Amino acid sequence: MMQFPFFKQKKNAEGLIGVDFRASRVAMAHLLPGKKPIFKPTLKQCAFEILPDESADALNTGSAPNHHAQNDALKKIVHSFPIKQFPCNSSIEKSAYELLLIDAPNVESSELKQAVRWRIKDQLAYHIDDAVIDVFEIPGQQSGRAQHMYVVASQKQQIDARVEQLQQAEMKLQAIDIYELAQRNIAAILPEDKDGIVMLRFNANSGLLTITRQGTLYLTRKIDFGINRLAQVLDSAFESENAENKSSESKGSEQNSFEEDDFNAEEIELNISDEDVIFDKEDDFKLPDSIHDLDGISFEDDIQEPDAEQSTINGLNEQGKLIVDEVILEIQRSLDYYVSHFNQRPVTKIILAPLVNEVPGLIEYIHEMLGVPVEALDFNEALNVAKPLSRELQAYCFYAIGLALRNEGQHSQKKQQGVQ
Repeated sequence: MMQFPFFKQKKNAEGLIGVDFRASRVAMAHLLPGKKPIFKPTLKQCAFEILPDESADALNTGSAPNHHAQNDALKKIVHSFPIKQFPCNSSIEKSAYELLLIDAPNVESSELKQAVRWRIKDQLAYHIDDAVIDVFEIPGQQSGRAQHMYVVASQKQQIDARVEQLQQAEMKLQAIDIYELAQRNIAAILPEDKDGIVMLRFNANSGLLTITRQGTLYLTRKIDFGINRLAQVLDSAFESENAENKSSESKGSEQNSFEEDDFNAEEIELNISDEDVIFDKEDDFKLPDSIHDLDGISFEDDIQEPDAEQSTINGLNEQGKLIVDEVILEIQRSLDYYVSHFNQRPVTKIILAPLVNEVPGLIEYIHEMLGVPVEALDFNEALNVAKPLSRELQAYCFYAIGLALRNEGQHSQKKQQGVQ
């Protein structure tokens, strides 16, 4: 995916540390890959640190994250991680990059990036000369139709700022990814990914839907509301994620970290090239993006409404169901497009990413309306862990774990490319 700057890792290096910077917290996770495809990756440790309230307020105001507060939070947890033995993979804020769907330029591969730059220059809020871009083909497009591809674009100063943060912490940066791929990496380790998975992740004020199969990310769609909106209309005493942030801060370090007692690893080295910040195409990722604008595509917009007597799901009142119906419609539209445009079989399962608090009735209602099995992801089952992970730890370290699974996602996708 994106490499800022370009690092080359020794072939015998195993394991990654994922670092997720948020407006409200910083999270880290260290994972070792499964020795064989049948073995689960091993989570060695994970931890998060909540930022002060004034920094977390960026969630609601939309203001830029406080990098100084993030740096302070990183310092509090980084010392317990083997940063000298293992490289790290990180991300930039969702607002710091754009995923654009464009018609694939009919040019030679050597001219592709220049052609793409010219095509997207008017869609960016900054000058194209300040942009760092990469392109991703879309697998499975039907012949006879216009071919599309996706472009990831970010302002160079956003990348530089993240690189500087990690360098100040003396971490060995291997790559900078995007959240869509981090979520893909998690889906790729699940057995259901063989036949296709919808994964839903709700943050405080937004959500992310991805559809993957055999390690390939086919579709991603932004959900315009988060768990806080749903929490406001629940009959049960469900607290918002912001409220949980405050309580987590007072619990102490033992409540927001997990670490195996018997960690031992050989030290590895990384060779840093002199190249400028670039997107590395060596791994040949396939990244279809969001389907925000799908003119000409017809969807079945009518979601079947159950009879009043039939709808007896505990925990969701009528207002809550109306909100969840918006998500169900997004899922249905995405599934219709996935099946028709990419000529794929329907997915076999919907996976809900861990939440700080359970939303009573959410899983049952989505299953009732769509008729597709729905399960909550539990990292205690998906990964090898020495100690059980709390719901809170799984929720706050979700993307850190996904970033640390980058090599697993690459491996799964390469296997898929070999069989298609």
